[in-house]
Amino acid sequence: MAATMSQIRSWSPAAAATASTGVVAVNNEFRTAMSQASRAVDTALAGWQGDAATATDLRRLEYELSANHISAAVIDAADALADAATLTTVCTTILAIETEAKAKGCAVNDDGTVTAAVSNTGDLVLDTVFQASLDNEAAGFQARIQPLLVTAGTTDEKAGAKLSAAIASLVGLAQNPQGTPASSKVTDVINGNAFLPDDPKGMYEFWESLSPSDKDLLFAYDPNVGNRDGIPAVEKDHYNRLNLVNLQTSAQSTLDNLNGQHPDWAAGQNPPVKASAAAEYELWNEARTKQQNLLNGYKAVDTQINQTTPPRYLLSVDDAGHGAIALNNPDAAKNVATYVPGTFARLEEIGDGVERSQAMLNSAENAGGRGNTSVIAWYGYDAPQSLFPQAAQESFADNGAPTLDRFQDGLRATHDGPASNNTVVGHSYGSTVIGHAASHGNSLAVDNVVFVGSPGVDVDRATDLHLDGVPTDQNKGRIFATAASADPVPQIGGIAHGMPPSEKYFGATVFESSSGSVADLPIIRDFPQGSDAHGSYWDPNNPGLRSQGRIIAGAQS
Repeated sequence: MAATMSQIRSWSPAAAATASTGVVAVNNEFRTAMSQASRAVDTALAGWQGDAATATDLRRLEYELSANHISAAVIDAADALADAATLTTVCTTILAIETEAKAKGCAVNDDGTVTAAVSNTGDLVLDTVFQASLDNEAAGFQARIQPLLVTAGTTDEKAGAKLSAAIASLVGLAQNPQGTPASSKVTDVINGNAFLPDDPKGMYEFWESLSPSDKDLLFAYDPNVGNRDGIPAVEKDHYNRLNLVNLQTSAQSTLDNLNGQHPDWAAGQNPPVKASAAAEYELWNEARTKQQNLLNGYKAVDTQINQTTPPRYLLSVDDAGHGAIALNNPDAAKNVATYVPGTFARLEEIGDGVERSQAMLNSAENAGGRGNTSVIAWYGYDAPQSLFPQAAQESFADNGAPTLDRFQDGLRATHDGPASNNTVVGHSYGSTVIGHAASHGNSLAVDNVVFVGSPGVDVDRATDLHLDGVPTDQNKGRIFATAASADPVPQIGGIAHGMPPSEKYFGATVFESSSGSVADLPIIRDFPQGSDAHGSYWDPNNPGLRSQGRIIAGAQS
């Protein structure tokens, strides 16, 4: 059903975006309060035995289940409001066309039909010629407006239905706090008779058909369900925040157990001397370091998602030390960018990625993407942890490429309203991951690719890369590259990963970045990812940052 011009003029989609963010924030506070209450009951039960204690614990579990169902229903409402917020772009476009039509003397009717101005020169022949031109111009405006009214009406109807369902769930929970019985499609998954869809689009359709209670059951069955591509960002954030608590607790418990096995080693005392003990120490220390890194990563994620400006969405976090944080909701954004870090990247340093994402977000907003842009710090793969030999190998890119590909498919599947302008920005070895995700039979669901300080992407030409829906002969206008003159990585990287995309022959559109400064070139093997020239691309006033913003905002020349 198409919307009307009267509705378009009266709607305020930005208010829906604000409401969605507010509902998510209040829901997070509610969940935190319930968690604190549950811990308080646990503390009380620690020294309490008997039937009364058992009954109290059962009642606590009932309250937790009810709170989870309420929280899930509220998140459904927030997601519906986020869907409605995507009307901002459509409404703005329609009103801009109406202004243009009126400037030509046309009248835009409520149903989107456009009436041409009347030629009245007094000369019948001239009026006939002029009127034909005016009518053709009016028909052009009408052809542009009416499909957008259909899109607006469809989006409004979908968001309204989702919001009504969420409210109905909340009303139902008031009558039955334990929630509705599980649907057969969910019990089939839990009982092993079916599997969750692996395709992001299929997962989105499956997820949208579930009740809040069903979604909670899936989370109880698989706490990592929020990592599945195809689940809307608002709901990913909800379940991944819940799982982050579990992951932190598990990592801390495992670390405590390891320290308890050898408290002297944990305190840096009594290092083993015998060869047999030394081997045991190495295994113990490796396991301990892994858990400490995991715990540090989860703490870093927790720090980042608890900052509220701009709104943050935890799109993934898992038990292997991967994660992704979005600034603003990508499902409701006109422009969506994904930052892929390079060598030495670890989850515990995701704050660096978020900082760079914020710089790109600010730059995109300055380029005209204000209020319509989301940038994601994607730490979703195992990055090389040494320049030699790891960063010279293709295996890290081979392993990371399918995950990045599926993540981009998920962003497309869950996006509401008109398709967004999607960009991936790869820094250092992150560009190599992107290269693998878009070549050798693979295609990446993005509109633009930006290679920053790239050592090479394991193809010879830009036309060897494949972007969904983009003919390869148009790649030069979609694939961009930059390299600071003092950045050593593009200079030496071609040895392992082919021609750096910043070279003219590669065929990308190359843009300028500040030259930067050379850092310890004699010991280049030890320089960290963020040092000097190699990490300068997101510095304030760097022309390369301005160019990245224009590409992300779809404003590049």
